[in-house]
Amino acid sequence: MNLADIAKKLEAELLGDGDVEVSGVSSIETAGPGDLVRVDSPRYLPAAERTPAAAFLVGREVASCSRPAVRVPNARLAFAKALALFTPPETKQSGVHPTAIVGKDARIGRDVTIGAYAVIEDGASVGDRVTIHPHVFVGWGSRIGDDSAIFPNVVIYPRTRIGRRVRIHGGTVIGSDGFAYEWDGTKHAKIPSNGWVEIMDDVEIMANCGVHRSTTGATIVGPGTKIDNLVHVAHNCRLGAHCLLLGASGIAGSTTLGNGVILMGGAGVSHHVSIGDRARVGVMSCVWKDVPAGADVSGNPARPHRENLAALATLRRLPETLKKHGPE
Repeated sequence: MNLADIAKKLEAELLGDGDVEVSGVSSIETAGPGDLVRVDSPRYLPAAERTPAAAFLVGREVASCSRPAVRVPNARLAFAKALALFTPPETKQSGVHPTAIVGKDARIGRDVTIGAYAVIEDGASVGDRVTIHPHVFVGWGSRIGDDSAIFPNVVIYPRTRIGRRVRIHGGTVIGSDGFAYEWDGTKHAKIPSNGWVEIMDDVEIMANCGVHRSTTGATIVGPGTKIDNLVHVAHNCRLGAHCLLLGASGIAGSTTLGNGVILMGGAGVSHHVSIGDRARVGVMSCVWKDVPAGADVSGNPARPHRENLAALATLRRLPETLKKHGPE
């Protein structure tokens, strides 16, 4: 599309020739002819101008440049929107593959794709324009909302509720039993998982994650939440809207996350903990007690981030201090 059309779609200021044709979006490092290249600040401009790119996507700090451009307040966000304009559609086979198994009482919406060897059990409901990729299992009584995509080898246990525009990537298991046991004097007695999982609208769950169903009631993943690879969400957890759970983080049972909470990679949260809205938990940190809204915490046990940094700095100086002053 031409640059003027891109500027209109991004609600951006057009700088220079709007008739320039753009065929893709790229970074400075991989830019080729016809590409729109993101330039966040003036310090990246010289490198961008050495590329054969057709046009630039520049931040507000860039006053002028040698190529046609579109200027936006937030170049990173606009770059994401520009990428979406040029993202090729996901290839899919329309209709139900002859090897798929669809239960007799399953309800299948309009324009649904069900891939090879997928299983949709009795009583399940699949909304309009849903794509079920090959080798997916959807258990009885489960519901999948309109415009969702379930990728290969996902397992959805019975009675799971999935909202609209949800994307669940390969290898993820939704609704398996909670890891809940009680010692009875001779063995670990299993506590049944009689609840379900509810995944709300616009959630994306990446590959090889696990979300346990609850003991009673629902394990809930709030709308717009994004879950990275290898994340564990235990039984009876309640995740708010627009949370980010980065790779290999884990949440123990009956934990509550407010809206907009961020868990960095490898972070762990103990059971029955509450983390307030917009709080952030640092990489590889362990949360053992409640975290107030808006707080930044890190370390093990997690504490205010600045306090943790001060403690780490002191620890690093300890050998030198002991050498100077002795162990006393």
